[in-house]
Amino acid sequence: MKVLLTGGAGFLGAYVFAELERAGHSVHAYDRAGVTPDLATVAKNLASSLFIGEIADAATFAAVCADVRPDVIVHAAARVGFEPSIEDPVGFYQTNVMGFVNVCEVARASGVRKVVLISSNTACHAGVGSAQMESDPAFSIFRANPSAHYGTSKMITEAIGMSYGQFHGIDFLALRVAAVYGFGMRTPLYIKPMVENSVDGKRTFFETGGRMKRDLTHVLDVSRAVVKAVEVEKSRAGQSHVINVAAGRLVAPSEIARIVRDTVPGADIEIGDALTDLEEENLKTRVPLDISLARELLGWIPDFRIAEGVAEYADRYRQFRS
Repeated sequence: MKVLLTGGAGFLGAYVFAELERAGHSVHAYDRAGVTPDLATVAKNLASSLFIGEIADAATFAAVCADVRPDVIVHAAARVGFEPSIEDPVGFYQTNVMGFVNVCEVARASGVRKVVLISSNTACHAGVGSAQMESDPAFSIFRANPSAHYGTSKMITEAIGMSYGQFHGIDFLALRVAAVYGFGMRTPLYIKPMVENSVDGKRTFFETGGRMKRDLTHVLDVSRAVVKAVEVEKSRAGQSHVINVAAGRLVAPSEIARIVRDTVPGADIEIGDALTDLEEENLKTRVPLDISLARELLGWIPDFRIAEGVAEYADRYRQFRS
């Protein structure tokens, strides 16, 4: 199939590009920026298949879509982060919400049959049990999304995709991805400085954050899930338009620090158990994601446990540095 991948020069985008190519698909990418040296090692053909443009520029994106004539659009372009979204709400909604509206409108006008949205577990307002289900409440009339404008924008994009699917015939599928890590990652999530500083022989110190648990998911696992979402037939995935993609287990930075010390000889990491007020509030909503639907509908399960993921990350970073 022909696939047009937005956000293709980003961290996750580069891995998805490479995995789609490995699966035999013809892939083109669309992004606002070029390919960085680290991600160029992940997807060697990415730079030559990349169209430069803003996701908010509907005309440019439409022209690219007309040129590529894709069967599927994978939409990974987005602004991410809790605190950045508080600092720039308008920018987040323009990029994440209106950018996705542009994608859906171009897909509708161009006859693209399928759109796969890279969503986030933050689209779900809060889990109501021991694990976060796709059917858990995505909206509360009492409290805002715990992940601020970022989570709210992801919640909105899922609803937009559902509407385009129901009323315009687009085969829509959203993957709610948990915290993605691995070589080339941009958002630190504590793990990036721990691994990279340790390989570089530098000390890592965090005054707070040791208890801030996340469902960390290796980027290679996520990229495999995206390929399966691209390939799955509508009749099979029709039971749900939203599917969780995660490791299914919470990990705290203090545990990651221990694993990095075991993986990288001489790693010097210190992290305090205290949390900032924002982290303390955010921690209340943290539960692992239930990934039963991904197993049932996509035939996907994660390959990487956190220790294996840290080792893979350290190896790739070490090779890149040398």
